[in-house]
Amino acid sequence: MSAKVLKKFDRRFELNEESIRRIYSDIKKRVPEENHKEIIFEIFREDSLIYRTSEIDRIMSEDNDSTRKIKSIKIEYTDNNLKLEISFDSENGTQFSVSGEDRDAVYLLSSELKEYIQKEVANIPTPSAPVHKIFVFSFTIIALILLAYLLTKINNTENTEILKSILESNDTNEKINYLINSRDSKQNVSKPLFIMFVLPILLSLQLLIPFRKIFYFLYPGNIFLFGKQISIIANRRSTSKNIFWGGIVAFIIAISTGYYFFWLAK
Repeated sequence: MSAKVLKKFDRRFELNEESIRRIYSDIKKRVPEENHKEIIFEIFREDSLIYRTSEIDRIMSEDNDSTRKIKSIKIEYTDNNLKLEISFDSENGTQFSVSGEDRDAVYLLSSELKEYIQKEVANIPTPSAPVHKIFVFSFTIIALILLAYLLTKINNTENTEILKSILESNDTNEKINYLINSRDSKQNVSKPLFIMFVLPILLSLQLLIPFRKIFYFLYPGNIFLFGKQISIIANRRSTSKNIFWGGIVAFIIAISTGYYFFWLAK
């Protein structure tokens, strides 16, 4: 009785030498030894070159740099009893198809592939809507704090100039009126101006800033860790870690500074 199993993985993948050799080994165990050369790798590169090979070491020898970066790897095998296709694509993620006349053989191979790929290869979380909302929310909070700081700074400068003129004045009534009204004026500092500036700026920046692309750059997935991509991805992840911790420190400083100037404005 024939059977067919299709599986598409939701998470992004990281395919390195160890993982592709493990997948290759699992396939070889389930096909006749004389057919091992029929396990074919199809490589699609950034420079539009496509080639097919049965030698896994040929893939390991790829430069995989920015101009010849691997964009997809497809593993194929076909005989009279079994048909297999596994696809690792930088845009479409990971999926495989196993079909054949022997249902037990199909289920066994598909189960092994699914378990390994799901746990060890396609295990990088794909950002969802809440993740992007966190980016937008954090950006909005920081922008509001910075704007509040600037407005407070401007008003403190204006108040300093007014206070200087009051102190130089010989009119006692003017000084008393200033002391009475100073607290109320500080509590209502440029609120319409603040709102008028904040809303259009935040809306415009949120539309212009590609939060999703930034996330994918800092936390890469659907990647082939062969050749030069090993060092490139390692550097990018190190940078993202520094940005993450630096962002937390900057956020704490911004919150503290915003609260300080908010307290001064009271």
